Amino acid sequence: MPRKQKLAREQSLTDLKQALGDREQLIGDREQSRIDQEQGSQDDLRESSAVRDKRQTAVLADSQERIDREQATRDVSQDALDQNQEGREVQQLALDEAQAILELPIDAQPELKDASVIRREARERASAARERAEAALIRAQAALTRAQAAEIRAESDPPSNE
Repeated sequence: MPRKQKLAREQSLTDLKQALGDREQLIGDREQSRIDQEQGSQDDLRESSAVRDKRQTAVLADSQERIDREQATRDVSQDALDQNQEGREVQQLALDEAQAILELPIDAQPELKDASVIRREARERASAARERAEAALIRAQAALTRAQAAEIRAESDPPSNE
């Protein structure tokens, strides 16, 4: 496959990844809005409740803990989205540079790379791989947080006898 076709294919994949990332960000923004609305409702309820008994206080505390867990999960998810976006931006820059080189006349294209350039680029690729691994770790931490929250909810909810 000629190099131009490979670059076009890689560009299409990058565009698709960007579109998916944009969609994930939109979903995350909606989730954040929902959490913010719940927090506002919780604050309003807390302020308007002049008479409080132990049960009402416990319900408000449980609700606040749930909102806090959801916010923590959302924060971890946003960190992962941000890192993924940075990776896509780096990839797009590399594609743009490669495309610009291909558009140069043959005699103006750069010379073959020497060993030091190849080593430097290999280090850059390794760094990018490390960043992707860190993003995967953040996603795994978010999943762990969600699992822990589900476990806590399951332990605190009494089984129904219906």
